[in-house]
Amino acid sequence: MTPSDVYEERYRPTPKTRRVIAISFLFTAALLVTPVNALTRILGLALFGVGGVIMAIGAFSRKVALRVDGTGITLGGSPLRHAATTAHVPWAEAQAVVRWRQELAQNLPWIGVLRPHDAPPVPGTPTGPAGKLMAGFGYAVSGAPDPRLVAAGRAINGWRLDLDRLTTAGRHHAPDVDVHDMR
Repeated sequence: MTPSDVYEERYRPTPKTRRVIAISFLFTAALLVTPVNALTRILGLALFGVGGVIMAIGAFSRKVALRVDGTGITLGGSPLRHAATTAHVPWAEAQAVVRWRQELAQNLPWIGVLRPHDAPPVPGTPTGPAGKLMAGFGYAVSGAPDPRLVAAGRAINGWRLDLDRLTTAGRHHAPDVDVHDMR
């Protein structure tokens, strides 16, 4: 495989993550230097201090967020639990790649792989009653146009998607798999 056959995106600082990290830093600094009660300080430091550090670790991790190659589509997981939450969908299981917007979260873009109804669960997907409940909740919150997109779907957050490169790589490896932009 040549580099032009592969499309890969990695987690990196985006304007949004830079803003959130900066705001978290400012709130953390303000909580440390201003007189506030202990409960407010503890909760604020946990939210803004720890949250900002976690976001910075993820943004600068450079772990794979999305990879399209001859084997299929790899959807990178959470930067903090990357190996356990990364999903790979072989081309034989992919019916379409879909991009949509989650309206509940300020139009957060998502990408997902539409798979057959009888496809085996994506590795790392919780099964059983709790897993089904989580999948239903994920579908309701994500705004996905099809519930099957949730298990093999990721928010485009902390990385950027180049739809043209995705489409080119997808057509190269799996010409029968369509790419739909439903923004």
